Amino acid sequence: MPPKLSKSAKQDLILTHLRSTGTCHTLKDLEKMLPSVASINGIQVKEYIQALTDENKLRVEKIGSGNWYWSFSSDEKLERERQLARVRTEVEKTRKSCANAEAALTAETGRRLEETDYDGLEQEREALVATKAELETEVARLRNAAQPDSVSSKGVTQVQDELAGFREDALQWTDNIYVLEEYLRKLAGGDREIVEAVQRECYGDEYVDGGLREVG
Repeated sequence: MPPKLSKSAKQDLILTHLRSTGTCHTLKDLEKMLPSVASINGIQVKEYIQALTDENKLRVEKIGSGNWYWSFSSDEKLERERQLARVRTEVEKTRKSCANAEAALTAETGRRLEETDYDGLEQEREALVATKAELETEVARLRNAAQPDSVSSKGVTQVQDELAGFREDALQWTDNIYVLEEYLRKLAGGDREIVEAVQRECYGDEYVDGGLREVG
């Protein structure tokens, strides 16, 4: 038993047959010939003819009192050329849209760079420098507190308590620096290179990849 043909396959059989005849046909002629050509019922002929006409695959012209239908090989070529022209037009529109989008992005990037608040960044840098100086003072105080002389003049428990307090202060200052870093990132518009440059300058030896060295 031969496989059942799809609707599109039957439409292709109809078009191939009509092109092979090289002439025009009335609906009555089609109703006689197409059932055997495309394996369809006679009552389906009008449905298939209408579908092909709607898709511009089959041409129709009213001549006299009736409609005449045809599909020439040259018509197929013209239709493909029209489709190709439409595709080329859409491609060109897409290219122009992409070019316009790229130009708009470039302009917006330039505008944002021009609007960068460098004065604000400088103020933030100065604030970070001041914070660094305060941290260095705290670190020096912690080191002095850890000297043996200090331990000998104070009780071990007292020194441990002071060290714990110093560590807590250092962590608090570190948290403050993280807050300043987040604000700096906002001012820099997310520009990582600007943020890292300010961090290196402010943190000095305490700078590690990604920011301030963590308190040990």
